[in-house]
Amino acid sequence: MLRKFFLPILIVFGVLGTAWADNSVGIPDVHIGDMWKYKIVDGYSNETTGEISHRIVKLDDKQIVYQVRNLLNKNASKQNLAYATREWNVFDNGSQTWDPFFPEYKFPLSVGKTWSQEYRGSNNEGKTSSALLKAKVIALEKVTVSAGKFDAYRIELDLESRNTGEDANIYRNHIIIWYAPIVKKYVRRENTTFSNGRERSKRIEELFEYSLREDLPATSK
Repeated sequence: MLRKFFLPILIVFGVLGTAWADNSVGIPDVHIGDMWKYKIVDGYSNETTGEISHRIVKLDDKQIVYQVRNLLNKNASKQNLAYATREWNVFDNGSQTWDPFFPEYKFPLSVGKTWSQEYRGSNNEGKTSSALLKAKVIALEKVTVSAGKFDAYRIELDLESRNTGEDANIYRNHIIIWYAPIVKKYVRRENTTFSNGRERSKRIEELFEYSLREDLPATSK
């Protein structure tokens, strides 16, 4: 049975305090066909600048392969595949790779949990970087986004990366993720970038629709 969830797009976000008792949550049980749609918002003007979808197309016990589509650009490629671990830690999005992966999550999640990891990145232009990410699960919160109201883990990430080529500049990012176990993915993600000691950009992704195919097996050949 295909479950679909949809609400009209609204720029609404709220934190209503602690949502439930502090219980840990494990790796999400996702399936082929699961899909999430996000609007992309400029963090300063609140203008919607894009819409994307993530749909799982392949799955095994080690990785998730999902298709990324630009929903507003009809001429965009429909075959842009991204690869992540079963913990939703991306290691290849088609334009950039991370070794061993971008350590966004570390399950099981529980309030107060911390982790840190070094990793390396490279893009299609041949530029490489080294980075260190530090993360902490801050709280359990009720979050209202365009797709509805959800109980979510608030995870805050601080990362510092340095290009390894001629451009040895240091870049910093502060990322806040609201991961909702019922959705099996994040419902909101804020990414603020800094360079040369100044804030440079803020990108927000907010869930506005999703569907979960719980009748399908968790693996495929």
